[in-house]
Amino acid sequence: MTGRGIEESSIPARQGADYRIGIDLGGTKIAAGLVDIETGAVTHFRRRPTPVEAGPAAIIRDVADIAAEIIALANAEDRVPTSIGIAVPELVDLEGRVCSDWNFSIETIRTQVENMLGIPAMVDSDVRAAAHAEARFGAGALHRSFVYVSLGTGMSYSLVIDGQPWSGANGFAIHFASSPLALPKEDDTGLTIANAEDFASGKGMQLSFARRSGLAPEDGVRTLESLSAEGDPVSTRVIDEAAEVTGRLMAQMVNMIDPEAVVLGGGLGCSTGRYRTKLEQYMRENIWAERCRSIPLLHAALGENAGVVGAALATPPGNSRQTIRVTA
Repeated sequence: MTGRGIEESSIPARQGADYRIGIDLGGTKIAAGLVDIETGAVTHFRRRPTPVEAGPAAIIRDVADIAAEIIALANAEDRVPTSIGIAVPELVDLEGRVCSDWNFSIETIRTQVENMLGIPAMVDSDVRAAAHAEARFGAGALHRSFVYVSLGTGMSYSLVIDGQPWSGANGFAIHFASSPLALPKEDDTGLTIANAEDFASGKGMQLSFARRSGLAPEDGVRTLESLSAEGDPVSTRVIDEAAEVTGRLMAQMVNMIDPEAVVLGGGLGCSTGRYRTKLEQYMRENIWAERCRSIPLLHAALGENAGVVGAALATPPGNSRQTIRVTA
């Protein structure tokens, strides 16, 4: 098979093609491959667990090692990569600097990888990278504007206009569920304060189920979906509540931004079953304008390769990623 984001080692090298290495560094795995920037085709795809317990130095070393392996294979086929793009689950500013350490402290990953391999490296937030890939080669390619919502272990988003993810003034426009929200209690005795991501993300759903049932779901949300299909009330409640919280937040996105489409990515976002059905129900029910309630709700087309392709598309430091041209 050939095509967008699909590996096929027999794809011949294209004369004058721009090949780059894309690396999607996640909290549980590192995915990487050689990307043809003009077609989105991925070759020499590699995947390995992220050595989180071994610390930041080991993580950066593994990223460099997997890149070096792909460089050697690519050079042997006359597909010489011009740069390395790294997508990370952290805040990344407009200059490509990692500015947070929620998952691991890798602030120096760009310079270290460059020093180890002698090839230019760029870094971007993983959700923005995946959104860029979907805009160029995936579900967002036919839409002038869309919101890419990544639902998995965590929750994040990226607004895309005219094919370009909106980075914001600092590069930090990726949050929609990370800050605590406050609403009055029903008995009017004060406010209820809660963080939607802690409750409605894939990780939050697993913790909610474990807290209520005393059992740890062996296969995460897939276990909850299976149990719910068998009539289990605890898993059904966890799924429905998480889907309602997220669906309402996504409706608020549509109310505020009025995009042409919403694209769901991440393991949870691309799932099917009760969660997906309830998520769409609550989103559409809570969109304010009737005309907007039929907005397309799409699954990401590139799957796991979205982060790899998007990382390869990362903009070199110093180039503004937030210039949006609006034409009449």
